[in-house]
Amino acid sequence: MFSRILVAVATLATSVFSAPLIWAQGAPYPTRTVTIVVPLAPGGGVDTIARVFAEKLRDRLGQPVVVENRPGAGGVLGSDYVAKSAPDGYTLLMTTNAEVLAKFLHKSVPFDVTKDFASVSLLATAPMVLLASPNAPVKSFPEVIAYAKANPGKLSYGTPGVGSPHHFAGEMLKKTAGIDLVHVPYRGTGPALTDLLASQIPLLFATTIAVMPHIEAGKIRVLASGEVTRSALLAQVPTIAESGLPNFSIDAWFGVVAPAGTPASVIARLNEALIGVGDMPEVRNRLTALGYNMILSSPERLREVVLADHEKYGNLIPELGLR
Repeated sequence: MFSRILVAVATLATSVFSAPLIWAQGAPYPTRTVTIVVPLAPGGGVDTIARVFAEKLRDRLGQPVVVENRPGAGGVLGSDYVAKSAPDGYTLLMTTNAEVLAKFLHKSVPFDVTKDFASVSLLATAPMVLLASPNAPVKSFPEVIAYAKANPGKLSYGTPGVGSPHHFAGEMLKKTAGIDLVHVPYRGTGPALTDLLASQIPLLFATTIAVMPHIEAGKIRVLASGEVTRSALLAQVPTIAESGLPNFSIDAWFGVVAPAGTPASVIARLNEALIGVGDMPEVRNRLTALGYNMILSSPERLREVVLADHEKYGNLIPELGLR
């Protein structure tokens, strides 16, 4: 009799204590705050698009969505943090081609961009532009080349960090033009732009997103664009390719990834929400005005872009001697 009572009590206890677990496992995602990690300082293009999407994702997901900046090592620290986070959909990474480039431009990278992330969606692309400070000794792209050849190592350019697409653009410019420029890495475009406006650095590679208000106000000068063809937003600005370096081409893409192993159902939910936000007229108009080309996509499409860039830069960087 006593043993039957013990069995009954044990059965009741098991069902009581397992109920919350069963409920939690069956609860629809998400049930708490979702964090989008930006691996750079506030104020740049990556941070801007993350905050625009986060603001609208709250309504789509029914939970708070916050942006957390984790700058350092050209984006490697924040990206590694997400790669090693729980694969539950609550920690996401605002990623760019910087995470692909990192493997080839850093001596050691603690994550594998092709294996440690689950793709969610592409969001946009943006032109990469070369900018000059108000007091820079150059006022056009040809002047940059001429000045750098006449004064090796005397002209510097800022970027959001080592291993960023901006850094790659600068090093590719040095190699293809045969000039000597000094790289000045920052912890994001925001701090670099501050120094450019104050004429602490003469040149800056940036995406149009972070700098359009200052361009329109005439505070900084756009010298050239890294796109193959001229940007519709800056139709008067020549490309580097048409300015004497015909094989020069680079832009930036932006997307969202989660840690590898995130359930497919969670990825699908996030993808649906991101595409819904990207289709909102106020979001599309706001980001297009800043220079983004909106290209919301399937997870598979983002995965294809990552793998294609991985192969492209894996071949190109050693050829240019940029490692």
